[in-house]
Amino acid sequence: MLRLEGALSVLPELPDSPDDPAEDLAIKVLRAGARTLEDDHAKEADKLFADLNTAISDLGRKFGFAGLESVSIDRAAHLDVTSDGGHVRSFTDQVPGERLRLRIAVIVALLRVGAAHQVSTHPGLLLIDSPKAEEIQDVDIHLLLQELNAVAEANQLQVLVTTADFGLAHDVLPPDRIIEAADGRPLW
Repeated sequence: MLRLEGALSVLPELPDSPDDPAEDLAIKVLRAGARTLEDDHAKEADKLFADLNTAISDLGRKFGFAGLESVSIDRAAHLDVTSDGGHVRSFTDQVPGERLRLRIAVIVALLRVGAAHQVSTHPGLLLIDSPKAEEIQDVDIHLLLQELNAVAEANQLQVLVTTADFGLAHDVLPPDRIIEAADGRPLW
């Protein structure tokens, strides 16, 4: 729908044509169809974003974001976070550990909700560099990586996570999914 709207927006407005009842009727039908599509699109987007907000909130709590009540993400990807008794703050106002939890929750939720609504357009590769650098507890990082592993398997996604914590990788991932450097040697 959005691609069609974009394509139509670059076309110049057509000049009024001489009175042709068949053409007038065709234009009315097309305008009515466009309004119907826009209404349907808005309703489906509302459902999708409601599901997305719920999924992000649930995952954020699962990943250890204490006090998280709800989130609201909009089409411009602005994320408002309600926590600690109704305080609403933007994503950028969260502490680093909470931001990381939310980032991963958003990614996992986008993949799951997108697949459920059949609108997935992810390229298939996700890179996460040193997730423990963001003040995340060991229990939380285990849950985060387990969720990423599950979503990778369910959505044909490749996830590359870099970490110096080899024990973490071995705790969460099967051996055939781990590439690690020999002691004291570079990986590549």
